[in-house]
Amino acid sequence: MKQDAKYLTYKIENEVADCFNATGIKKVLVAVSGGADSVALLRACCRIGRRLALRIEAVNCNFHLRGEESARDSKFTSDLCKSLGVKLYSLDYDVEDYVRMHPGISTEMACRELRYADFNRIMETEEFERIAVAHNADDDIETMMLNMLRGSGSRGLKGMDRDNGKVIRPLLGISRKEIEMYLESIDSKYIIDSSNLTSEYRRNFIRRDILPLLERQWRGARKSLYRTVGIVKEENQIIEDFYNKELTRLCPNKETLLVYAEGVNIGIIWRFIEPYGGNAEISNEIKECLDKEFKERTWQLTERYEAILERDRLIIFDKHAEISNLNFIWTKLAMTPETMAEVKKNRNHNIVFLPSGESK
Repeated sequence: MKQDAKYLTYKIENEVADCFNATGIKKVLVAVSGGADSVALLRACCRIGRRLALRIEAVNCNFHLRGEESARDSKFTSDLCKSLGVKLYSLDYDVEDYVRMHPGISTEMACRELRYADFNRIMETEEFERIAVAHNADDDIETMMLNMLRGSGSRGLKGMDRDNGKVIRPLLGISRKEIEMYLESIDSKYIIDSSNLTSEYRRNFIRRDILPLLERQWRGARKSLYRTVGIVKEENQIIEDFYNKELTRLCPNKETLLVYAEGVNIGIIWRFIEPYGGNAEISNEIKECLDKEFKERTWQLTERYEAILERDRLIIFDKHAEISNLNFIWTKLAMTPETMAEVKKNRNHNIVFLPSGESK
């Protein structure tokens, strides 16, 4: 047993070290909730930090959704960071007020938007190279299954990225069971969030009800799902390379997609609108519109961005963009068949054709 504990400690800390070494980063902000996963990540970072010359600091979010438990978790995290000599950024939120101000948003999504906005702010002002979060292999499976039930393609089925340039997940190859065993081996306490003990949230339902049911029917189901996620991650890179080439062909600029060109499908549309807040569901709606008689339509992607279907193209409209002073150059054209053919072909939004009587 002691040998197993020693091996597990080596495995997890080496995995975290390899993850940081692969990126070459030295300044890391660790998100810590007080739960097993984030405590394990923070402790592993501290234990390898001196060897790798890492600057490790932490951030904790108190969403005040569980009354005294929320305060307890934040205090535990604060005490832990003090004992480890780690600087802590403590963030407090009024989630219920945020939800009221943003109708239609779920509590889970509100918490995500709030914390990542502040994570990005702290990273920028304090010059951190990554925000490290403690998602593990079980979280990766749950994400894959959630995305599958939402109707996602390969991009959703591959689960989470280990490193997307901002967020890094050093524990993504470690199971939840291994994390708990690691904490036991180094004699570290952690907090149990009571909301994880119910099946109220969809992720918890998959974690507490669906996966145990699958494991009762299929022995080793969890290991098979780990393996499946890993394979899809590898295959997805090939798919993404293909879509990137297609977007280069189909986009005259980054805000315009030629939707009636050959090869346009839901995957292309999704990847075009995703940087602006679009998702698979909206992509499917857009594709369905393309298969019907044309009708101009608008989809709200975020508070800032809209996707507008206009003739042969899908256009991203930025409502926050500043409108510069306009300079008009007027050219009078004769109404000939050749001129009308040019007018019909024109799709340049910097050019407007008007009858001469309305051009002044």
